[in-house]
Amino acid sequence: MDQVSNEKIKYRFIYEALRQNILRGVYQDGQRIPTENELAKEFSTSRPTVARALARLRKEGYLERRAGSGTYVRYTNNSKGILSFGLMIPGLGESEIFEPICAHMAQRTEEDAFRLIWSGSISENADDRRSHIETLARSYIQQKLDGVFFVPLELTTEKDTVNIRIVELLGKANIPIVLLDRDVTTFPVRSKYDLVGVDDVRIGYLMTQHLIDHGCTNLRFVARPYSAPTVQLRIMGHMGALHEAGLTSDPNNRDTIRIGNVEDHDFLRGLIPGEKSVGLVCANDATAARVMHHLAEMGYDIPVQVRIVGVDDVKYVKFLRVPLTTYRQPTKDIATAAIKLMLSRVIDAKAPAQTIHLDGELVVRKSCGCR
Repeated sequence: MDQVSNEKIKYRFIYEALRQNILRGVYQDGQRIPTENELAKEFSTSRPTVARALARLRKEGYLERRAGSGTYVRYTNNSKGILSFGLMIPGLGESEIFEPICAHMAQRTEEDAFRLIWSGSISENADDRRSHIETLARSYIQQKLDGVFFVPLELTTEKDTVNIRIVELLGKANIPIVLLDRDVTTFPVRSKYDLVGVDDVRIGYLMTQHLIDHGCTNLRFVARPYSAPTVQLRIMGHMGALHEAGLTSDPNNRDTIRIGNVEDHDFLRGLIPGEKSVGLVCANDATAARVMHHLAEMGYDIPVQVRIVGVDDVKYVKFLRVPLTTYRQPTKDIATAAIKLMLSRVIDAKAPAQTIHLDGELVVRKSCGCR
């Protein structure tokens, strides 16, 4: 990464960190904040980068500079007419797909005249993620935010119960909700909340069809237990492609749908029962990366023995030992659509719930064995 890009990332991080501290009351109205030199040392960056972040905060009305005295907070939530929205992302550490979505949303704050409180759990522990979002929901209610963008919890047995509890808490406080990526209910049930994401049935179909089109006839869909409802939809698309190609007749999907611990070598061996070549359609890139890592440890040749595809196109997958073929999510478009939907919801709280599906694109790399 070049120096300019690195400083740009640091500037955004400092800006968001300071803004969050102001919104949460870590820095109170009228309080003097640390000097530019002190902040530069705290964030391990240059003074000009800190100055740029402070200048934006002053422009947006969070800070004011007093000659000869320093920089002070001048923000009180009740005194501002601008809308304040919160982001809840319990799986921020589980998948990098939400980081660019959040970044694009943050970039729109000035253009669309709203404030964004961004918080997510980077813990891989499901209990920590659950505790984090429950505490955060109560904090957002206490702050009387104008709306919340919510990515429902997954990869834990209690995900459905927790997700419903979260949206009910926000609903009782009359805080509008826009769901990102997934619903809080499982298909075919549809919740009463707005949703922005991609067409997961179509994605499952496209990724499976891609392998079929290139001669792969032994296919498995691989997912981790207690995955999000989006994974069930991708399985439906996967099965549709197999049935259309005449590659399965098992009504129970026992042969093609494999859900388990993708770091368990016994589970992985069961995916590859000796065929000349097998294709693995993974629920997402995080699953695919784990599968590829452990299969390589076990001596399997990717893509000669095993062809693999994922979903998301998170930034690291093109740098894997064998770069991953995947479906790139339209993160910027998702962010833009979610903001527009939230602004509409604030205006008309009783409008019917909307579902917005956006198109991404297939990105072909070496893991699928296709030129």
